[in-house]
Amino acid sequence: MSSSLAALEQLLALSEEMVGAAGRQEWETLASREAERRALADSLPETLTSDLSAAGQMRARALIEGCLRCDERIRPLVSTRLNELRVLLRHDQRRDA
Repeated sequence: MSSSLAALEQLLALSEEMVGAAGRQEWETLASREAERRALADSLPETLTSDLSAAGQMRARALIEGCLRCDERIRPLVSTRLNELRVLLRHDQRRDA
């Protein structure tokens, strides 16, 4: 397996861990995995798939699409949590006033 595909496999694995953490409401784990994923993504060259065969490019596309699907699953869970925190913060502000 090429190093490009290996990196994309790792990105997907981190994305899947993020989905699990969000589902379990393990927000610190989610944030940690997201930081790892961001660092890995930032280290990838712009020419990531240029050295891949047609089959490799198809695999790379599938891996990237998998990451995007994970993000779509995480987004509503994080949104719900942010709304819960907003309610708590408003409650605390009223109590302090």
